[in-house]
Amino acid sequence: MDEAKHHVVVVGAGFGGLELTRALAAAPVRITMIDKRNHHLFQPLLYQVATAALATSEIAWPIRHL
Repeated sequence: MDEAKHHVVVVGAGFGGLELTRALAAAPVRITMIDKRNHHLFQPLLYQVATAALATSEIAWPIRHL
């Protein structure tokens, strides 16, 4: 671990947190993402899960996968 690198802590794995993490991926920083859940949920399609038009796996993805 390089002690000279800055450490960025991203709180939340929503759209903003994911976009920030992707933008900093090539930067010379250590990134830690913290979220109380281990998945990202695309809520605008949640009603389609309730009506059985989509499966839960189609609107929720593990954060590590993203």
